[in-house]
Order: sequence, then C-alpha cells, then structure tokens
Amino acid sequence: MIESRLIVTKQTPLASRGMVAAEHPLGARVGASVLAAGGNAVDAAVATAFAMTVAEPFMSTIAGSGTMLIHLARKAETVALDFNGQAPARARDGMFRVVGGVSDGLFAWPRVEGAANEFGYLSVAVPGSVAGLARALERYGTMELRDVLRPAIALAREGFVPDWYQALTTARYLEELMAFPETARAYLRAGRAIHRPPSLEPGERVTYPDLARSLELIARDGPDAFYRGELAQAIDEEMAAHGGLLTREDLAAYEVRVNPPLRGSYRGLELAFSPGATGGITALEILNLLEQFPAKSVGGDTSGGLHLRAGAVRRAFADRFAHLGDPLRVEAPWDRLADKGHARAVAAELRRRRTPGQARPRPVRRGDAGGCTTHVCVVDRQRNLVSLTHTAVSLFGSRIVVPRTGILLNNGMIWFDPEPGKPNSVGPRKRALVNMVPVLAFRKGEPYLTLGAPGGRRIISAIPQVIATLVDAGGPLQAAIEAPRLHTEGRELLVDARVGARVLAGLRRLGHDVVAREETYATLNFAKPVGIRAGRRGLEAGLDPLRPAAAAGH
Repeated sequence: MIESRLIVTKQTPLASRGMVAAEHPLGARVGASVLAAGGNAVDAAVATAFAMTVAEPFMSTIAGSGTMLIHLARKAETVALDFNGQAPARARDGMFRVVGGVSDGLFAWPRVEGAANEFGYLSVAVPGSVAGLARALERYGTMELRDVLRPAIALAREGFVPDWYQALTTARYLEELMAFPETARAYLRAGRAIHRPPSLEPGERVTYPDLARSLELIARDGPDAFYRGELAQAIDEEMAAHGGLLTREDLAAYEVRVNPPLRGSYRGLELAFSPGATGGITALEILNLLEQFPAKSVGGDTSGGLHLRAGAVRRAFADRFAHLGDPLRVEAPWDRLADKGHARAVAAELRRRRTPGQARPRPVRRGDAGGCTTHVCVVDRQRNLVSLTHTAVSLFGSRIVVPRTGILLNNGMIWFDPEPGKPNSVGPRKRALVNMVPVLAFRKGEPYLTLGAPGGRRIISAIPQVIATLVDAGGPLQAAIEAPRLHTEGRELLVDARVGARVLAGLRRLGHDVVAREETYATLNFAKPVGIRAGRRGLEAGLDPLRPAAAAGH
C-alpha cells in the first residue's frame, strides 16, 4: 500500500549584517528591528524575549526562568547567565505528598497528590526572568531597558491577530484556563473562548492591557518594580491569599548567577554550554560519548547509528538523575561527567553490549512533551552571539495570572524531584535541575553557531543530535534541524517515524523498546530547535519546520 505524506521545510535567505531566530515571527521581527536600529545581539535578544512573552504567552513569561549564553567577539569573552527559578524560603524537602504511580504532567516524576507540584499556588518558584534579562542588558547591551521594552509594550497594548498556533494551543487548554478566573479573563475571549485566527474572515485581535501596564512599570522603574515594588506586592498578596509559599522577601532576595560557560568540543568544533544545573553538562556528555565512535557509525539514518545514539542518551540521563542538582547545594562529579576520559570508559561498555543497558526504568510520556519554553538566537554585525532559552516551564506555567498585572506565574517547582532525599529534591532557596541547553560554537576561536530549543527534557537529547548531524554529515543547518531524532530517559525509546519501518525494526531487534512517533503541527514529541550559523557567505538560519519559528535579519 502506498500513502501520501507531508513534507515540510523552511527557507531563509542569507543575511550579511545580523539575524534573529525565534519561535514566532513577531519576536524575530522585533529583534531584527533592534539590530537595524544599531543595537547589538544582547539588545536584540532581550527585546525579543520580552516580546515573546506577549506573542507566545503560553511558552514564556516575565515571571519565568531562563538561561542565556553571550559571546562578545571583540573581547573574545563568553559568559553564562543563570536566571532560573528557585524554591521559596519556606519550601521544604518532602513538601509534596507522593501518592504512587507516574505523573502524566511535563515530567515522569512520581505522582503528587492534587498535582500540587504541577500547577496552582504551591507550584510557583521564585522567578528570575526580569532580573536576568535586565542584568544581561545592563552588562552587555548598549540600549536602555525602556527602549528594548517598547516593542513588547506596544504588542501587549495594541494587540495582534492570533495565528493557528496560538488558537490551537489555547484551545487545548481551555478547561485548565477556565479553572482560574483571572487567567481566563487574561487569555480568553469573554473569559470562555479562544480568539479566532483568520480564515474566510479576518481574525480577532487579542490585547493584554494589564501586562502592558506591568511592562511599563518595569520600563520606568527597572527590575525593582518587579522584585520590590508594586508588582512584588501584588504577587505577594495573591500568593498569601491562596496558601502559596512565594513572598515579597523571596523576590527581593533573588540573585542572577553569572559564570563562565562549560567548555567542550565535538570532533574539533569548540562548544560553550550553560554550566551547573542545566542541560548543558548532560548534552556535552552525550556528544563526548558519540565522539568515541567513527562519524559514519553514529548517524541518525541507520539502526546501528541510532542504537549508539540511544546508548549515549540513556547513559547520560542515568548520570543526570543519579548525581545532579543545584551546584551550590549538591556535591556532584561535574568534572568527571564532562571529561572525555569518562566518555571513553563508557563507550567501551557500549561496544561490549549489543543490547541496551539495564538503566533504572524511567518511562517517557506517551503523548507529546507538553513543554512550555521558547528560544532566541542572535548574531549581530560584530559577530556577537546570543543563545537564550526562556520559559514558563509547562504550558501556561502554574495557570495563575496575578490580578491587575497580567503576569502569568511559572510552575518551576515541577523541576524538582518530589521524592525526598534526592540530589534534585526540594530545598529552601534551592535551584532545580533544569533542561535548557543553549549552546554556542566556534571554529578556531571564531564565532560559528548559536543553537537551542524548547521541548522539556527532550531538549537535552535534541541539541547533541543536531550538532552531531551538522558536523558528521555536513550540509545546511536547516537539514540538520529537520533530520529525524530519538529520545530516551532509560526505558522506552521514542523515535521519529520518518526513519522508516526497516530502521525501526532493526532497533527492535537490537533490544530497544521502540515507540515510533509521527511529528505533526499539533505535537511536541521531540524538541523544536532553532539556530544561526555564521559562514563566509553570510548568516544562515535553521528553523523547526512545523512551528511558526522564523528568522529575520539584514
């Protein structure tokens, strides 16, 4: 039997001066406009990130978390900013009651009573977005905060016509949004229906006036408006009224962590990852493992290549779950996990085994990943680079919008293992192990690539596979991003069905518990990378073809 199939791609002209890649065209246009006005890559990234909280409100929020890598070409300096959420001071190990079974939420944690770690007031972590974005702009940008916020304020106040992406995502969460009246008022038409996208008739305009006012306060008063001023007071009052743990004191005490990046390489390509309790060290471990095998043997188009990729991903996740947590609170073998000597020893084990290792069983959600994250890549005229992952954590975060502010609160407590006594268990003012993997790459020290993705834990497996495909197979960045991928966390092996029936059968013969997945416009079975590569002929974009991801530049 023959059947038709959908083949989708994206094409972006080369840019000579600067380019922004984002998960939505509205964001990419904002960033490109900032570059055209003389801003640098950091100015453009911060403006885009704030604009995306309006254009893609279910994926990121000004009360969210983020990880940002910045490379300043003239100084040859690369830094990593960690402005991820942390547990409130009153949070405690064992605060969530584990009731057995596996959660069907974003992560396959043990199930918690009332899904209290997944949504609602106890799920809210101390947000870092405003502090982190403002710090990046102040230290490494050239523009004032009020100026980079202007496009986001205009989008929120004047509004825009939603596309199919916003309509579909909002429609999927109608029931969840309507359970919180203020959230329904903020995101739904008359508090009960989606804003219709264009069809035979023009679409309906959506505005966020309360959010516009909050952004104006931040533009006027800086981060203090959010962490110590009127917005902090509003958040404190809403949490206190409903039994939440987040307080004004937690907000005032929040600090951005600025560190050198985690350095590594893959077959000569120099890499800079986010350090510490992010996905960077696990992504680097995967690449170190793949590098121990010939390039032709780890490709994504054969059973043997996918078998080796699966082994690398599975082992790196086993190390991640066993050891990692907030580096200021947890003793972990950070150096060993990033070391190529460790990778050589593990690769020797993989060579001896013809079948998958017996890692601790850890199910992968059977449906789509449900991740709520956005990513921004920027390269400017001076070849400064930015890779920024920004999130509300789950779709629509905690599902709580603070009255009179339009501010959606994150659900960052879902990042913690709800079982007590683990490296990544809850602790007061502790930062959770997050999944973000922004990465920058260099050729002989020269800026070459900025890359990242949304997609929950599947980001961690996606970014190494894109890099391996780009380096080992060559070809355009777009082709490397579009290539089929896999994901596993210890038991089930999710594989893009485009690899074909013969390859899937070969993986099953090799002992894998294969779950074939077909990616569509409505699914998030795998992460959704975007990137920009700097070459001799100009700046080349790579974009996920099934989402509204877009690039804009000059």
